[in-house]
This record gives sequence, structure tokens and C-alpha cells, in this order.
Amino acid sequence: MDVHGIHRLALLLAVIAGISFVSGKKQNTESKGESNSGIQLKDIVFIALSQKNPYHEKRAEVFKQDFESQVQELAEDDKPKLIFIHKKHRSVLGAWNVFPLLPTFAKDYADAAWLFVCEEETRFDVHRLLKVLQRFDHSKDLYLGHPLRDQSPTIIHHYAFHDNPSKFAYADWGAGFVLSQPLLAKMGKRWPDKDFKADFTIDPKHELARYIYSDAFNVTLTPVTEICLVKKSQKCASWYPMKFPDCGPEIPEEDLFVAVKTCAKYHKERIPVVRKTWGNTAKNVEYYSDVEDRTIPTVNLGVPNTERGHCGKTMAIIKRLQSHPKISQIPWFIIVDDDTIINLKRLRKLLACYDSNFPIHMGEKYGYMVTKNDHGYTYITGGGGMVFSKEAIDVIVLTHRADCPSNDAPDDMILGRTFKAIGLPLVHSPYFHQARPVDYSPEFLSARTAISFHKHWMNDPIQTYQDLIAADESIDQPETEEEEMADTKNSENMGDKNVDLSLSNIKDDTSSPKEEL
Repeated sequence: MDVHGIHRLALLLAVIAGISFVSGKKQNTESKGESNSGIQLKDIVFIALSQKNPYHEKRAEVFKQDFESQVQELAEDDKPKLIFIHKKHRSVLGAWNVFPLLPTFAKDYADAAWLFVCEEETRFDVHRLLKVLQRFDHSKDLYLGHPLRDQSPTIIHHYAFHDNPSKFAYADWGAGFVLSQPLLAKMGKRWPDKDFKADFTIDPKHELARYIYSDAFNVTLTPVTEICLVKKSQKCASWYPMKFPDCGPEIPEEDLFVAVKTCAKYHKERIPVVRKTWGNTAKNVEYYSDVEDRTIPTVNLGVPNTERGHCGKTMAIIKRLQSHPKISQIPWFIIVDDDTIINLKRLRKLLACYDSNFPIHMGEKYGYMVTKNDHGYTYITGGGGMVFSKEAIDVIVLTHRADCPSNDAPDDMILGRTFKAIGLPLVHSPYFHQARPVDYSPEFLSARTAISFHKHWMNDPIQTYQDLIAADESIDQPETEEEEMADTKNSENMGDKNVDLSLSNIKDDTSSPKEEL
């Protein structure tokens, strides 16, 4: 055999060896899955991120009944644990964002193999989920879930990974996410972590994923095809079926009052957009400004305009809502900005689920200093709309708490601090949005029928409104099983392409200047 023949033979042997190595690697991975076949349902702890509110407590009970029906034939010692945070961890202010519970979870469930965390509307097949988890090695640091990816840099994620946002995958909590015990133990041991900045809680699912990806753990999300998002299918082990709640007909138009915050400089720029879109769908609406403008008309509250915060204006509105002889009799109120874009009919549909005789403050929930201690507070961010029941408005005014440290203090945060002092838990709703549609993962939005968005800046508010009202006919149509599985598979492939990303990328992204919310 000549030299060239020897080289060709060597190359062929190398290729064969390479194939054998790859095949062997795959077999080793599968054998690890087989070695986990001894994992049982009792080795999984289920955490439901439930809320303390009559409607949500009922939804948690539905969750519990579905869960118990699947494990009723198991012996008591073989049943998995199910924990509702509104019951067991109701005293932990930031329990909804998971971070402050990490040490407790790590300690209380040290004998478990997996921790499955989900929302109260998540549904799953416990036996199918067990089979899925048996494929993975629970002795390794693993973070499993249904991947979401940003399409552009976004303020709600502090512009993280601004050079290529789609390279970073984070789990949708509606589908549920899974932590292996070793990873949970490490996280619980480090938390509260002085090296991880967590003053504001904006989007906990993204923030938790970034913490898991940080230098402390260096773990990326492993996409799992059977952890689905939108609907139940034969292949899904978990899914999120609640695009929007149906509690019967929407409340009457006259049972909702809309308060719009504006100022003189936006009377001609923003108010015409409001009037052209959702403003003409409100039976009870007033526009509150720093000047009287009869062409709109506006109500001058006697509070000078401020560039930010607007606490003085908001508290003046609340006092008016509570004291006005006619307005004060209306069961529901929402305070919005003049660049909020909202579907009021859909809001009235949502409010059919709640009792206005109960003090309720609802919207998109954020947090300030609630991940590492209880000294902070949660609040309903104002841009997506702040909903109040009549009882909540009465509580604020009659307890003499409708005041501000200054006119330009942040109104939504001051209200959050006020409700904490009163002892009233806030209600988070995933249908309100503080930012523009482009600031959210498209797949996240597709699984939930939105009520509101915020901002005209670099956004077409009229088109956004058209999309909101069109959602009644289009978004509510579920994906086929093949489409959803293909979406997850594509996301898995994206993760494969980015597997060589180094942690230096996250350092560069997080060290860049960020715009505060």
C-alpha cells in the first residue's frame, strides 16, 4: 500500500473511531437515563406559585383536585409532595419570585431528586412527567423547561445579552420548570448571594435563569420537548392551558371607571390616540391633567405636572374616586397612563372572576428589595394599568394613606408600600404589560391573551390596539400539536448552535449601562 493509501486508511479509521465515540457518548447518556429508572413520584416535589385571593384560592383548589386524582391509587408514602406557596409560605413577601425560598427548598427537600415549580394554572400528567425526568441524571446540575427567547434587547430584562438576546433561553413558568437537587442545594447555600444584584424584580423567570447561568453555577436551560406551553397533547408531560380565564359574561360597562393620567404637553399628541382606540369604549372615563382643557375635556386636579413619579396626581385621583358622590359607587376602577394601550372589554371579562366587595389591587406585579429580605415591597406597575376594587380605594383613603412624600415620588411603588403596611396582598395578572409587545418573548405572549401594553415610543399604538382587539378571534386559536413540538425543537436547535458561548458574554452584557424602570 502506498503512502497515500495509508493516509486514506488512517483517515477512514479516524472517522469510524469518531462515529463510534459519538455513538458511545449517546449510549452513555441513555444508560444514565436507565440508571434513573428507580426514581419514583415521591422523589419529585411540586411547587405551585399560587396567590392569596379568593378567586386564585379556588383555582389552586382545582389544581389540587387534578393532582390528587392522578396519585390517589398510590400509597401515602409513595405520593409526591405538593406545596402551595400562598399557604405554606404566605408570610414570605417575595415568595412569588422563588429567590427567597431557595434556602428553604434546599433544606426541606434535600432528599428529593427533582423540584418542579409551576403556576396555579399549569397542568401536567404526573406519570408522563416521571418518565421524562427518568431520562435525566438527577445527580448533575440541571435546569429543565420550555425555552423562551427574546427577539430584541428589552428594558424589562435590563438589556441583558444586548448583542444577541435570542442566544439566551429561559423557562416559561406557566409550562413549569425543573431543578435537580444538586443545583437546588448549591443555590440554597449561596442565597442571598451578595454577588448577584436583585434590587428590582421585574421578570423573575428571566432573572432566575440569569442567576443559574451566572459564574456561581454556569448552568444553561435544557429544553425538554415534553414540557409544553399552550395545550395538552399526547406527548406533553406539562402544559399551560389558560390563555384567558372564563368566569362568565364580562361585568357591565357602567361597573368600570377609567382614570387617565395626562398633562398639557400630551393633550394633542397622546389623547387623540386614546380617543381613536380604546377611549371610545369606556362608558365612565375622565382625563386628569395639570390644566383644564374643555376640548377633551380634562379635570385639573390642582397638582403640578412632574417629569416622573406622579404620586401627587395619582393620590389626588384616588381621593376623587373615593369622595365623588357618583363615581364612588362604581365597583371597579383602573388608573392608566395616557400612553397605555388597553382592551377594556377584555378587562371587564377578567373582572368577572373577582369580587369587588373584597379589597383588590391588581395588575402586573413587580418587586423592590423582596428577593433577599422582607424589608422591601411588591407593587403593581403603573404603565400596564392599576386595577382597584371599590373596597381597595376605600381602604387607602379611610386609613389616611392617600399621601405622598413628594409629588414626583413613584406612584405605583408608594401604593405598593401602602398596601404592604395595610397587610393586603397584591394580585398579579399575566395579562397586563408594562412595556411594548416587542419587549416580550413572542411565544410567551402567544400563550396568554393580553389586556394591555404600554408606550407609544418606537411603537405603533394604533396597530397594537388593533392586535389587542383582533386577539379575540386569532390568538385564542391553539397551536396544533405538530406546531408546538416544532417550536420547541427549533428552540432546542438554537441552543445547540450556541452551546459554545462563554460566560464572558453575560459579564459583558450585565456590565453595560442599563435604563432603570
